[in-house]
Amino acid sequence: MSRLKGVCIFFSCLLFYCGTTQELSKSEKSFTKIKVSQGIQNKTLSNHYGNKYQVILDFPDTNLDKYQLIIALHWAGGGDTYKTFFECLALPGLEDDKTVIIAPEGENQLWSTENNVTKVINLVTYAIKYWNVDPEKIAVMGYSNGGNGSWYFAEHHPETFSAAIPMASSYAITEKIGIPLYVIHGERDELFSVTKTSEWVRKSKEAGSDITFVKNESLSHFQGCSYVGELKRAHEWLQNLWKDK
Repeated sequence: MSRLKGVCIFFSCLLFYCGTTQELSKSEKSFTKIKVSQGIQNKTLSNHYGNKYQVILDFPDTNLDKYQLIIALHWAGGGDTYKTFFECLALPGLEDDKTVIIAPEGENQLWSTENNVTKVINLVTYAIKYWNVDPEKIAVMGYSNGGNGSWYFAEHHPETFSAAIPMASSYAITEKIGIPLYVIHGERDELFSVTKTSEWVRKSKEAGSDITFVKNESLSHFQGCSYVGELKRAHEWLQNLWKDK
């Protein structure tokens, strides 16, 4: 009987050991190489298949017990588009002393593609796991293509994000969205009609969505870097939203 008990203990320990030493995926392994260090970092990460993509991020004070997190989705374009977007709009509009801002590269795809959805969800999952991010204080924002992506994640992943800030977007939505949104649109937007966006916002609000809709009277679609003031006001809205969480 004691021999059988010993065998059972051995296999139990073996199973525990194997479970705790499971190899990390390629995407998670690449994420763990990011150092928690105050300031801006530009990194190359991998997806599950080992394909590389770029991210740029900013860490606030590294002595905090908990971080807030904002995923910033850039407008259409390849190359250094993600970096330009981050430097001219996302960072000056969202930077504070307690929020990590991550702007991943979209790889010339819509943010609603399987590749980009998996990428964004993984970034959030790993940030919670390795950086002590408060899961109640995670938001997504974006401009143009990234604005549509913000709508998409708000609609389809309210369990992941607690708020969204779509800017200069064109997203047909008439249903209730489960998280609050702060929607920004220029009245001189020559690419995405402010009239259509206003109508979709109205219908979604009538369905029960919590949406703050702000229009800029003077800016066009291709003046994305000039929306810093509007984004700063959206950031104030977000911090008030998170104040009691």
